[in-house]
Amino acid sequence: MRFTVALALLIAAACSGGNSPTQSGGSPPVLATLGLSAPGNTLAIGGTMQLSASPRDQDGSPFQTVVTWTSGSLFVATITSGGLVHGVAEGQAHMYARGGSLTDSTLITVVTGAYPSSAPVYMLPSAYSPVQTDIALGGTVQFVFPSLGHNVFFNATPAGAPADIPGQVSNQTVSRTFNTKGTFAYNCTIHPGMTGTVVVH
Repeated sequence: MRFTVALALLIAAACSGGNSPTQSGGSPPVLATLGLSAPGNTLAIGGTMQLSASPRDQDGSPFQTVVTWTSGSLFVATITSGGLVHGVAEGQAHMYARGGSLTDSTLITVVTGAYPSSAPVYMLPSAYSPVQTDIALGGTVQFVFPSLGHNVFFNATPAGAPADIPGQVSNQTVSRTFNTKGTFAYNCTIHPGMTGTVVVH
């Protein structure tokens, strides 16, 4: 009888302990991406732009972490602890977001009230950076592809968008010139939800 009771208690203890993340083979959440985003990449002297971060774990779920912001060139643009960029002088400066062991950045071009004739768009794992690019009429956008393959397909409307960049492009920079004023949205067909916009002024 004592043996039976002891065996029952042992089984109950084993069952109650089987729900821990370690025993079930689960992994604790870890910071995987900072999700830095910017409404554009061009800023006038004296203008401001709000950057934001959406940290996520390895499963894509929101992750709580402190994000700090710094400017790569305070002579060109400053940034507050809340991610608000202020244009100081004409030039380019990277804005950095740091959280945990991760660092992400976006390049900001400060201009004297005119829109640039050239601007880069970088490919993150599942996002374009910046999301919106402002350029002058006749300007060129350099799409910078990393080792992870991406593509660029423009919406059918409005008319006037340059040619798509099809396939699975990696490790190269492909330029497109915009000769029509308007707002041209584009997306990556490889990564659903990865979208961007070029505004031609």
